[in-house]
Amino acid sequence: MPETIVINGKYLCSPVTGVQRYAIELFRCMDRILEEAAYRNVRLVCLAPPSAQVDPGWNNIQLQREGSSSANVWEQINLPILAGGRLLFSPANTGPVFYFRQIVTMHDAAVFAIPEAYSNLFRVKYFIIMNILARFANAIITDSTFSYNELIRYLGVNSARISVIPLGGDHLLDIKPDPSILEKSGLVRNAYLLSVASQSKHKNFSRVVEAARLLETNIVIAAAGGRNANIFQANEIPTDLEKVRWLGFVSASELKALYENAMGFIFPSLYEGFGLPLLEAMNCGCPVLCSAAASIPEVAGDAGLYFNPIAVPEIARTMDAFVADPVLRASLRASGLTQAGRFTWDITARRTLDQLITYL
Repeated sequence: MPETIVINGKYLCSPVTGVQRYAIELFRCMDRILEEAAYRNVRLVCLAPPSAQVDPGWNNIQLQREGSSSANVWEQINLPILAGGRLLFSPANTGPVFYFRQIVTMHDAAVFAIPEAYSNLFRVKYFIIMNILARFANAIITDSTFSYNELIRYLGVNSARISVIPLGGDHLLDIKPDPSILEKSGLVRNAYLLSVASQSKHKNFSRVVEAARLLETNIVIAAAGGRNANIFQANEIPTDLEKVRWLGFVSASELKALYENAMGFIFPSLYEGFGLPLLEAMNCGCPVLCSAAASIPEVAGDAGLYFNPIAVPEIARTMDAFVADPVLRASLRASGLTQAGRFTWDITARRTLDQLITYL
């Protein structure tokens, strides 16, 4: 009889950000992999709150909506009962604190490293849950060597209990782009730099705005994304600069069109557990300018044009040099496609599934 791994489906109740994208793409690939003969003895069941109305479209992973409480209460009260002692995989940083047969993906230690970026309630919740899971979960998966070291530093996790499994970045390849976003936003092909991030402090977009005031070249900066007040503290960013276009949240189809038509992608983050938008941009043939901080060099490799994220004049000089040099842009575009090819969701899913099976 196949052995069962239970998935914590609380993520199905949340808007799609990087953490949710990880879970969506991970299980999409796992669902396909389960058809292979080598995995016929494994069964995946995703337990989710009734409020999870999303249909993931799985063929081999069973989705069960059970319980009656809010997503957070459901995770701590309903889920441990429903899991019934089976191996539980929690893919989105948190899980039931009193369930001890559990593997958790902790994407980073940002709430400990930069607590000022988060709302008080969110910070307290994550402090408690992550500290307990760090001590009692069977194993922890994380996205990068940077996050591996951060989890050891802030949570005291035994290094032998952490596995580094990088994310994929090829999820936009099958998406049909929607170029109407350009006309709607007043953007011209190859005449803007794209930024994709929330407006939280550690994403550091305020320094890009400051740098835009210093630019010598004529380039527009298009900013896609927003801010979730339930998670992040307010970060006041000037909105009166003509060179900056605020796009708000965009669909996957619009995002792909923005990547494909941008002159480049700028990623100024101070802290990232991985940096998924870097791979999205590279896969779409969009050359990358990026911060030299945190996990970003692990992901971008030699395909990024790096800058010091706290040095505003350097950010401006890097943008000016990028805009003025088409040969540089072509080189970064080619190396970006090569670098992105090293990170696929199929690899992530296989390594993760193999890791889970070792704990059955």
